[in-house]
Amino acid sequence: MHPNEQTSKRRRKRLRYPKFMTWINRICSYVSGFIVFGASALAVMESLLRKVFTSPTTWSFNLTTAIFIWAAFLGSPWAFQELGHVSVDMFRDIIDKHTKSKKRPPRRIISIIGYLISFIVISLILRGGWILCERAIRLYQMAPYNFRFPLIISYSAIVVGSVLMLITLVFIIADLIAGGDKYM
Repeated sequence: MHPNEQTSKRRRKRLRYPKFMTWINRICSYVSGFIVFGASALAVMESLLRKVFTSPTTWSFNLTTAIFIWAAFLGSPWAFQELGHVSVDMFRDIIDKHTKSKKRPPRRIISIIGYLISFIVISLILRGGWILCERAIRLYQMAPYNFRFPLIISYSAIVVGSVLMLITLVFIIADLIAGGDKYM
């Protein structure tokens, strides 16, 4: 076996994206999908009640908007893990176009920098969500809807989803540093 093949096999064995994180993110994505399905069913129900029966509900729109935040934040870690998020390849293309091939930074470095920037942004979102949760608990804030409920229910989605995204990003960055190619 060639020495380079042994090195690449060792790198692949050194660190892989953990299966438990794949499992957690998959479950969260299914929950997110069920929330979207439920919110869609509520929207259809509300449309039928409003247009056909001229008897709209006072709570379905408010409930839908309140729980949809959970769908967004629970589905995001899976999107990172499975490369389903929006990426800006423009920067990679510009670097490839305007640098000489020998001096071009490897795509791995560019990918790591991109994920580190994502980590910083999500950390800021986590901080903001934490502040909102603290305020909602301290002031016992209720949703300003006809269907009243504690706002901590919606705000906690920001914290839970952000923590899952940050953990996912840590494993992605570690995988890139160890030589994995999936996230480049």
